[in-house]
Amino acid sequence: MMEKTEKIAILEKLVSIDTTDQAEGVIADYLADLFTQHGIQTEKVASKPGRENLVAYLGEATDKVLAVTGHMDVVSIGDRSKWTSDPFTLTARDGKLFGRGATDMKSGLAALVIAMIELHDQNVPLNGQIKLLATVDEEKNETGAQTLTAQGYADNLTALLVAEPSGVDKQALANSTDKFPTEMVQKLLAANQTNEQHFLIFAHNGSLDFKVTATGKTAHSSMPELGINAIDHLLAYYNRQKQYFDQKHPIDDVLGDIVPVTTLINGGEQINSVPGHAELTCRVRTTPALTGDQVIADLNAIIAELNQQTDMNLALTVINNQPPVKSNPQAPFIQSVQKIGAQKLSQAYPLMHVAGGTDAAHFAKNNPNLPVAVVGPGNDTSHMIDEYVDEERLLCQESGHKSTSKFDFQFKLLNLIFGGRSFSPVQILKTL
Repeated sequence: MMEKTEKIAILEKLVSIDTTDQAEGVIADYLADLFTQHGIQTEKVASKPGRENLVAYLGEATDKVLAVTGHMDVVSIGDRSKWTSDPFTLTARDGKLFGRGATDMKSGLAALVIAMIELHDQNVPLNGQIKLLATVDEEKNETGAQTLTAQGYADNLTALLVAEPSGVDKQALANSTDKFPTEMVQKLLAANQTNEQHFLIFAHNGSLDFKVTATGKTAHSSMPELGINAIDHLLAYYNRQKQYFDQKHPIDDVLGDIVPVTTLINGGEQINSVPGHAELTCRVRTTPALTGDQVIADLNAIIAELNQQTDMNLALTVINNQPPVKSNPQAPFIQSVQKIGAQKLSQAYPLMHVAGGTDAAHFAKNNPNLPVAVVGPGNDTSHMIDEYVDEERLLCQESGHKSTSKFDFQFKLLNLIFGGRSFSPVQILKTL
């Protein structure tokens, strides 16, 4: 087994590399070297120069392939002066480890790497293959997952575990009665003696990003009749779009209604000219009941109608359209992960769905029945100033492993995802 200092050193190294929309290749090189030291096969797959995905293999490919995935990039740190400590230096404070990516999701990635190394070094027999898919550019465009999917790395998957953060600080959960029924929160908190409540996420919304452009004609502001005001035309469209999103839509039995947000509006060039160009962008969290393709078709119909008006020139461009992920909660894989998670976390481990997306949308695109479990270390500080991962966890008694009152955070992650030395993926592979 790895020493605690070795495990922390891996996360410390990952956090120290600034992968804000860049440089994932540096992490891929580091992890490939680490795996090579332990005799684990890897290959790097470039999405673009400097942004290489990493694939690692443990065990022989059979009819059972358990994929585990984590992304190597992080979001911007924002205003550095607001951070209590250097965001690219893993810093321990008050039982927490702070740094950009500590929760989202370099701890999850480190846990996967550590688990694979320990399994290999202990010669644990596998009932199939475990395949690590470490991706680039998840936070913005998911091009890493797109690349790996297009090149066939997801073709033979039997199940997928995504190590995105799936925990919530208990105090934050206590204050989230608008999101969770009060009775449910009270029961979870009463049964949980740790710092965080974790959930098994088995479904998440799809993600549609699009831009609508209005093209007009510039003119001097003193003679607006000579121009065509693109902002006016964009607003005419915006009002129709709002009506469309405000109306009743088909409701998915798990994910509910779509969640649309207009995120950017730009228009005009200067204060004394009729604007000849205006545009808006929008993100819609889609569902199987109302897919991104259907939303696009509906909005294009509105645009076609508006373009019948004199001088109206509107166009919609799709930026990104990823499908939702929705696993069968009764699938043996999901049931096995839930049972193991409840044991290892010493708490109730309820199923949950979320609006935010993951790389699973790509990996499951050609296999919509692929069971997907999003379970990983971390909490609701993703993307925040002073992002952190909790350092301590109670360790439950495990057959063949002496229990201790506390264990370092990386072993906690290892137990969460892989069930410690008993290695739950072996159990999971047997259920597939």
